[in-house]
Amino acid sequence: MNARQSDYRLTVEIRQVSDAVSCIFSSLLLHRTLGKFQYKNETNFSLGSIGIEEVDCDTIDLSYVRVNSPELTMKLSENVIAFREDLDREYQSGSSRRTPVGSPSPSETAVPMICAQIGLEFYQKSPKRGIFYQTNDHATWEKWNLILDIFKVNSIDDFGRLRESVGESIGEIVLKICSQINRNQYMPKMPNKGAIGDVFETQFSDCQPYLFKVVKQPGTCGSSVTPQTLSFYKLGRMLKDVAFS
Repeated sequence: MNARQSDYRLTVEIRQVSDAVSCIFSSLLLHRTLGKFQYKNETNFSLGSIGIEEVDCDTIDLSYVRVNSPELTMKLSENVIAFREDLDREYQSGSSRRTPVGSPSPSETAVPMICAQIGLEFYQKSPKRGIFYQTNDHATWEKWNLILDIFKVNSIDDFGRLRESVGESIGEIVLKICSQINRNQYMPKMPNKGAIGDVFETQFSDCQPYLFKVVKQPGTCGSSVTPQTLSFYKLGRMLKDVAFS
């Protein structure tokens, strides 16, 4: 199975990473989550309802909507927190620090830190049976990758400008996601009662998202990334555009 893949790139201040990832991934999960299945027999079922809630970001001038499920929210939050901790360790180790060569600073307080990637992948299980065993292969059918150019600013004014500009950038990404995610494309078929765990996550008591995993790659941007200095200039444009708007 060839998984369809979408890549997005975002320039953020280090303190905005958690809000940015949570907003984008929560928006994806909102479109990939159903209510609890209630099976009448092996093949006939009804779906429960799911609630939604609006969330205000702490570090970005932006609100977003997510599934109103404390369990799903906690699961995603655990992954986001782990990613943030990985970024700190990677940066402190010095192995992925970014120093633009020959490029002027867009702001006296802006310092390039690290480039990182985090992805949300949806998959299904394909049981394989042998004479004495049974295993499950995981077949990914959809990938959403977020590439982050991460900086740090010490100026309160600069951070205030970034709250607005990063919010606008994330809003554009979410709109693109909404236009892509509802296209007529492959989706796993609705499973029979005995195979529901091969397609949907069953651990949550109040909703059932498609099986998903968060793939964290701190300090990794892949081979298709544009030069580091271009993202540094982009941050400068973001600060200047907001300052003079």
